[in-house]
Amino acid sequence: MRLHIVKIYILVFLAVFSAGVNTFAQQQSFDISSGGQPTISDALNGSVSGSANVTQNLVVNINFGEVSAANPNSIIKVVVPIAIRGIQAYQVSVAMTGSGNADPRAIQLTDIGYGNGNMRLLGAKGQVCTKSSHIFNSFFNNDPASGSTINSSGRVVYQSTIANITSSTVILSGPKLTQGKSLARSTDDGWVFDAVFVITPQFFAAGSTGATLTFTISSGPTAQC
Repeated sequence: MRLHIVKIYILVFLAVFSAGVNTFAQQQSFDISSGGQPTISDALNGSVSGSANVTQNLVVNINFGEVSAANPNSIIKVVVPIAIRGIQAYQVSVAMTGSGNADPRAIQLTDIGYGNGNMRLLGAKGQVCTKSSHIFNSFFNNDPASGSTINSSGRVVYQSTIANITSSTVILSGPKLTQGKSLARSTDDGWVFDAVFVITPQFFAAGSTGATLTFTISSGPTAQC
């Protein structure tokens, strides 16, 4: 049977945990936004929408499209760049809401691989620290498009999936991200990492599913710069 549409909606809140201050007109410690144009590859009637402007909020809609065997490609991959800024040690967490299908033969949250990586400077005003590193949660620090296996029931298994996300899962932490003592959300004042989502077209039972992922940046463990 064919599964026609699978959608994931990713919503990112601006996290401002600095004594209740929440506008750029005042002191703000952290910021999270689009990190560039999200991309989708090898989809059949699928799409991904989101702003390429790194000064815009990150709101991305992923539609994997046709994920039955009607899609001849081996895997559908979506890469979502996420920009982060901060003037003190930080951590990035992600929460997920959503559920799979009642029919175990239909698509489940475990069928959607998820990983993070590719940390890089956004621009010249990003802070380069020499005493501490940016550290990904090792469980999610992978490209789920690589290294998948097949279990005894014939299902594709990834190292990590969106089903592994709890109510608030820390995926990244590290030292100061932005030079200076204030934030302005400019085009060159932080770092960027990628959130990667994949699914392998298979003989799923008919149905559809969805999930909402919310990324948050806040004060993290002590990390010297």
